[in-house]
Amino acid sequence: MPADADVQAAARENAVTRWRLKRLFWWALAARLVVAFAIHFGVGNDDAFAPDQRTYDWGGQILAGNWTGEIPAPLDTLLPSGRKGYFYVVGVLYFLFGTNPLIPKLVNCLVGAFIVPTVFDLSIRMGGSARAALKAATFATWFPSLVLWSALNIRDAWIILLIVLICRESLILQDRPKPTSLFVLAAAVLTIVQFRDYILFAVTGPMVVSFFARNSRNMGRNLMLGAVAAVLMIYADQAAGANRKLRTFDLEELQEIRYWNTVGASSQFEQADISTPTKALLFLPKGLAYFLLAPFPWMLGSIRQVLAVPETLFFYWLLLPMYRGVRHLIRHHLGSSLMALLITAGLTLGYALGEGNAGTAYRHRAQLLSFFLIFAAIGIEEKKKRTMAVRPVPAFARTA
Repeated sequence: MPADADVQAAARENAVTRWRLKRLFWWALAARLVVAFAIHFGVGNDDAFAPDQRTYDWGGQILAGNWTGEIPAPLDTLLPSGRKGYFYVVGVLYFLFGTNPLIPKLVNCLVGAFIVPTVFDLSIRMGGSARAALKAATFATWFPSLVLWSALNIRDAWIILLIVLICRESLILQDRPKPTSLFVLAAAVLTIVQFRDYILFAVTGPMVVSFFARNSRNMGRNLMLGAVAAVLMIYADQAAGANRKLRTFDLEELQEIRYWNTVGASSQFEQADISTPTKALLFLPKGLAYFLLAPFPWMLGSIRQVLAVPETLFFYWLLLPMYRGVRHLIRHHLGSSLMALLITAGLTLGYALGEGNAGTAYRHRAQLLSFFLIFAAIGIEEKKKRTMAVRPVPAFARTA
């Protein structure tokens, strides 16, 4: 009977957790829709938060016009150079529903809402408790930059979801081979290359390493899955085409990118030479401070930067819980969290060296917020556990 009672209690707790997660998903979708409608009809200026919205709107109209025969020209001559994946997302939506820039914003709201349950599941698989996973999902529901970038006609919400999805599906495959997860993983890897090709190695490299490093009892199986992941990574690299130097972490390429990012009038970041390993290491502490902590108070020069201050201060408060969460994962769940830790470290170091603009750093930091929030949630819950464990028992309780 006690065992049955425990099973029933666990089932009830699991049902409550799933109900709360569903509620968070709908709250996330509602918040993003409200922001999308408010910006679209209230601000009415696509340059206010992300000027590249105009570029994607233009590219989507070009593609839709080409597919309907209104613009008879080869596609490779119509769109700008670089990754064109999001142009095709907007183009398909315009082709199906008409050229209304609100449509891709609403689709992005749905994409951004799906980040919430994915973050919850990833947190559980990394070793977090259900409480920590719900807290991470709650953070992802309301975190301002995640809401904002999901409510605009830009590709950021897709990239954030794809990074988290790749990590989650990899962990599923490491536990138990599933054809569905393998298909989703392959599709996510091939898709993310079409959005930002330089993320390829930062995401798939840790994926291959984690397959080989985790669970030595299934080394043969993981060797096969790791080989599949490596082949997939090579194929995606060949399909990506340009920017090969950047994807292999070429310091001279990063130096050139940083230079052109810091020469603009909107940049408050200083020039720095990172063209050699020694110079890059010397600059790295300052680069990490810029990437993780910007915008600083003395950088506030526009309304967008002022609006980012509350989130930035809250992010500062989360830094210590993030450290506690990372320490807990390394000590107790290194195998299951290795991929997320490596992705976070790789992209953080790359952006710390290459960023030259406070606004761009703030926007790119959102690509890693899912992992940062998971680390912070785990750190907060572990701190609560330790506090409860050392709290003395009241005298009346001892008497009873």
